[in-house]
Amino acid sequence: MNKENIKGIIFDLDGVLLETEYYQWQGWVISLRELGIELTKEKYYDYAGKNGKQIEKELIRDFNLNLNEGELLSKKEPLLIKWFEEKKLNYMPFAKEAVEFFSSNFKTAICSGGPKDEIILKLKNAELIEYFPIIVAGSDVEKSKPAPDIYLKAQELIGLSKEECLAIEDTQYGLEAAKGAGLNCVSIPNEYSLKQDFSKADMICNSLKDLIEYFNGN
Repeated sequence: MNKENIKGIIFDLDGVLLETEYYQWQGWVISLRELGIELTKEKYYDYAGKNGKQIEKELIRDFNLNLNEGELLSKKEPLLIKWFEEKKLNYMPFAKEAVEFFSSNFKTAICSGGPKDEIILKLKNAELIEYFPIIVAGSDVEKSKPAPDIYLKAQELIGLSKEECLAIEDTQYGLEAAKGAGLNCVSIPNEYSLKQDFSKADMICNSLKDLIEYFNGN
């Protein structure tokens, strides 16, 4: 990756900018608990970073559930909307500083596998909506992460070449989506994704502070 070529920064949201992965896990926990199943945090690590439809499909398979497509999601999504309306969302380390820095120097976009109304709600809650004129959701494409479709759409909307775009992801599945679309990608693993495979990343950072310093030449 040549940082001199980068003109656009495409952020994932959950786990990169906001500490919302806990709520994603808890949404599945409560939905599954009604069926007598306990989804531990360690087990959730297997799913973190995938889109909701994919996680639901894998949960039904892994726990041998007799459910139709959408049944678990229909229980989970209202919980998330309620939490994101009522609870103060915390930033990931140096997220606000990163958004302010990169939006002042690059084109910026959000590329998240969640439903668009949920993404917008979280960005408004965290007072970040003004920094992102381009928001691409999993619901905007046929196949969400780890398929490349969502990043291909983001690249098209941001109006730059693949070589000029940098994705920032916290999971293996987001990384696979970005690299599958031909984009540069920096990975910032967190608690939920530490054990995943980041070997395809152009760079691995401990936090967004490392990335700010890299582009500042420090």
